[in-house]
Amino acid sequence: MSLEIKPVSIRLENVSKFFGNVVAVDNVSLNVEKGEFFTILGPSGCGKSTTLRIIAGFEVPDSGRVFFDEEDVTFKKPYERETAMVFQNYALWPHMTVFDNIAYGLRVKKRKYNLSEEDIRRLVKQVLELVRMEGLEKRYPLQLSGGQQQRVALARALVVKPRVLLLDEPLSNLDAKLRIEMREELKRIQRNLKITTVYVTHDQVEALSMSDRIAIMNNGRIMQVGRPDEVYFKPKNLFVAEFLGRSNIFEGEVVGEKGDYVLVKLSDMDIEIPATPVEKGVKGKVAVVIRPEVISLGGARGDTTVVFKGLVEFKMFVGDKLETRVKVGNSTLLVYLPNTIDVPLGSSVELFVSANNIIALPYK
Repeated sequence: MSLEIKPVSIRLENVSKFFGNVVAVDNVSLNVEKGEFFTILGPSGCGKSTTLRIIAGFEVPDSGRVFFDEEDVTFKKPYERETAMVFQNYALWPHMTVFDNIAYGLRVKKRKYNLSEEDIRRLVKQVLELVRMEGLEKRYPLQLSGGQQQRVALARALVVKPRVLLLDEPLSNLDAKLRIEMREELKRIQRNLKITTVYVTHDQVEALSMSDRIAIMNNGRIMQVGRPDEVYFKPKNLFVAEFLGRSNIFEGEVVGEKGDYVLVKLSDMDIEIPATPVEKGVKGKVAVVIRPEVISLGGARGDTTVVFKGLVEFKMFVGDKLETRVKVGNSTLLVYLPNTIDVPLGSSVELFVSANNIIALPYK
């Protein structure tokens, strides 16, 4: 008996969930592919955990359908769906050893799947090797670090060979270094098993670094779905642009066209910038979004290069970069400069941005 997992695709069709007068999930439709690492990202209270619980079967939607492959599982019990969930608080049995915690689900299903104790020992050994916890099977949860407890919780979920792995903010209780290590471990394990995984988090770095695709959620609705680079560099609306990473956002107005670009006049700077809008035909007032990492100090001038002149009013060394704020007109630009550059406070600088890195989004 081996730890072979048969993943399924997931499809949510127009799913809604209400708690009294509160709309937790608002007409959500999603497709998760077989073997995909799919993340639902959003602020607290946006409905992402409720969506995950609907996939798991812990909540029944008030409308809409949930499918695993082509099977309608909307009203099936959690144990009938063959999913496994890893929670934020690990939920390990404190009086059981690591081995017994992991073996618990197998022993519950022992008769159903005709498992012998030797089968259980073999599967637990395999999953212990997978999560790199060999030799610790006789320890109790209180004798483990937070990262080790998380690995045990993950092993317990995987050993029953679920069709879908569900992860609800599993790294939020770990310190910064452990979070980075566990991000890499989770992705390694997921790729190794090729298991369909739905991950819920409010942490943008987790979502961007681990996911094949991300769904950004707000107020119960899906704002955008796409690859990490797509949702980061090509946000479809202002919420996504503001929520993912840090941005310089200015109010502007479309005043004309220049080739493939629209010309946008910024309200608090007396300049016009060429910007490619996300939505074609955008007119009137727009939000102009410029990521701090696409701004450079100096560079080659071109027809679509935007140059901002200003004074350095603040800088902060943060290890891998120098966070700098430059006063331009009545506004301030946040700029990420190389950590080897020294720009004195009060000095005059020229900042260069390619128009291809400037986003114009309609106000909504």
